[in-house]
Amino acid sequence: MAETKPGRQLGPTGEAVRANIRSLRDRERISGAELSARLKKIGRPIPPLGIQRIEAGSRRVDTDDLVALAVALGVSPIRLLMPESAEVDDQVVQTGREPESARRGWEWLQGAFVPGDDETPNPAAWPSWRTRDVLRMFHRGEDGDDQ
Repeated sequence: MAETKPGRQLGPTGEAVRANIRSLRDRERISGAELSARLKKIGRPIPPLGIQRIEAGSRRVDTDDLVALAVALGVSPIRLLMPESAEVDDQVVQTGREPESARRGWEWLQGAFVPGDDETPNPAAWPSWRTRDVLRMFHRGEDGDDQ
């Protein structure tokens, strides 16, 4: 019998997604079969065994799965990406980032700031409409009128 190689191990963000799916499903008392049915209804079917494998960490979640799972669970995709923490100052780890407070990690996921120089907006960090909004905000006076 041929040996099977395990796939790439989940990183911190993959672990957060896996754990959050399970936690939200348990909190809302949604069975794996029910979540699977919801996903099928919105056009992104994942069989119950696939849900089990995601939660066990043996099946990775791609971006389309992530968004569909968020819709099916009634949360934002960033809720699935954010590592669970009990307190705002708890340290969390996200793939490619240094440990930071849960608040800071959440703000980064929301796009409230970008990596690097937090004082200078990076136009590539946001969708073009958001960049325009931010630039307009920087050009307004305290009374809200354009200067």
